[in-house]
Amino acid sequence: MFVDRWNRRTIMLVSDSVRAIVALLPLLAPAELRLPAIYASVFLIMAFGRFFMPAKSGVLQAIVPGKEQVQASSISQSLAAIALVLGPALSAPLYFAAGPSVALLINAVSYLVSALCIFLIRAPRAAMHPYAAQGGGTSASSVKSVFQELGAGLKFVATSRTLLALVIMILVAMLGAGAINALDVVFVSRNLHAQPAFYGILNSAVGVGMLGGTLLAALLVRRISATRLLTGSMFLIGVGIFIYSLQTWYITALILAFVIFAPQGGLQVGFGPLFIRNTPAEMMGRAQAILDVSSAGATLVSIGLAGYLGQFLPISWIFSGSGILIILAGVYGWFALKESRPDVQSA
Repeated sequence: MFVDRWNRRTIMLVSDSVRAIVALLPLLAPAELRLPAIYASVFLIMAFGRFFMPAKSGVLQAIVPGKEQVQASSISQSLAAIALVLGPALSAPLYFAAGPSVALLINAVSYLVSALCIFLIRAPRAAMHPYAAQGGGTSASSVKSVFQELGAGLKFVATSRTLLALVIMILVAMLGAGAINALDVVFVSRNLHAQPAFYGILNSAVGVGMLGGTLLAALLVRRISATRLLTGSMFLIGVGIFIYSLQTWYITALILAFVIFAPQGGLQVGFGPLFIRNTPAEMMGRAQAILDVSSAGATLVSIGLAGYLGQFLPISWIFSGSGILIILAGVYGWFALKESRPDVQSA
């Protein structure tokens, strides 16, 4: 809600600046408090990231013309996939060659570089701060007004056919995906008969697949609508996870990990423009927050259920069920997200 009230560019600058400092907490803490400092650092980085991401969507909506939003989403997702590939690949050798201090410093500097790039953005104040431009002021006037605006955000999402369908699709998909995130390392050990250390290689294969899929999605979106790209990718990921759950050989699973998550690029390339086109600037923060909370809540439920069911059922069965849920999410989205004009027109 405050992302919708405050200047989006300022929010991104403050978020990055604070995260640059917070990333260094483990270095500043005494040895006996280093582990709590690591937990605190991760928690605060993720918390400020919750402000950064919806503000980023608002800034993209303001500075990227509607016809180029798909391309912008593709570039953003490609960079995220590259980071996912390079991060695990560089972290281990960097740790053993230079120690954790250098890695933490690089992490902090990365936030400062991001803040510098954001500082260089030039856009009209009305686009960066639509709440003030509409005469809403700059801060919350009362607790009551905060809850009123939160309620307005919930009402908007509930009455937007597209956003409501996205929320339902995300809920169903993350009920399946949470179990994969929680139990995959156990699956690698028990079902694939590989050492847990090989889990990192599997993650790198996922990142390479996402990168390739993002580049392919950027080409396909010129012929396929964002809606069909999103829902079709969701369906294919579900099918891939179902097949993955049946594997007992690490090499086959490694190849599948690359293939399965190639459509992951299509999710973001399709989701970003669809979300921005159907969300007015003044609702961007609350709409994305509802989607994020839905995703996180469903993930937590999925993790809890996976942990409980894992005591009685084979992990392969749980993964198969997860794949089916993601398939159902894709099928639902295919029919619920009609090919029609956006609920709102982007500026």
